[in-house]
Order: sequence, then structure tokens, then C-alpha cells
Amino acid sequence: MIYMISYDLHSPTQNRENVENDIKSFGTWCKYLTTTFLISTSSDLNAVSNKCISHLDGNDTMIISKVTKPIKGWLSQEQWDWISKNLQ
Repeated sequence: MIYMISYDLHSPTQNRENVENDIKSFGTWCKYLTTTFLISTSSDLNAVSNKCISHLDGNDTMIISKVTKPIKGWLSQEQWDWISKNLQ
């Protein structure tokens, strides 16, 4: 399963390192934008959500969505290669 995770962290704590470590812990990942990742995992949406929101503050935001074909965008070849390899 491929999920897109996008977030915004706000003061006072901005736990960026903890949030990104949680996202990366699911295994294969690719960072596309400053605060947007794609992850490939066998975990379900609830498991991903529960772990990824554990370091958010009340004024932070995050959205997690399943990614399916087709997918379009303006990305580097390396990013498209990751998508092609992981989104089957």
C-alpha cells in the first residue's frame, strides 16, 4: 500500500525530527516536498495515522491518503522511478 502523508507543524514545539522519523519507520519512503512523503507499507491506514500523529501538537495539521493509479505531477525522474517501483 502506498500512502501520501503531508503535514504542517507550528510553534511552539515543531517536532519535525520525531514526525519524520515516525513516517520513515514504515519502511520504503520518498520525500517529495518539504513536508510531503510517500511511503510503501503493509500497515493499514489506522496504524499509519496512529503512529504519525503521535508527535503532533494541537495546532499542527496532517493528512494521510491512499495513493492509487493514475498519478500525475511534476517530479524528478528519481521520484517517478520510486513511484513506478512501489505503486503496482
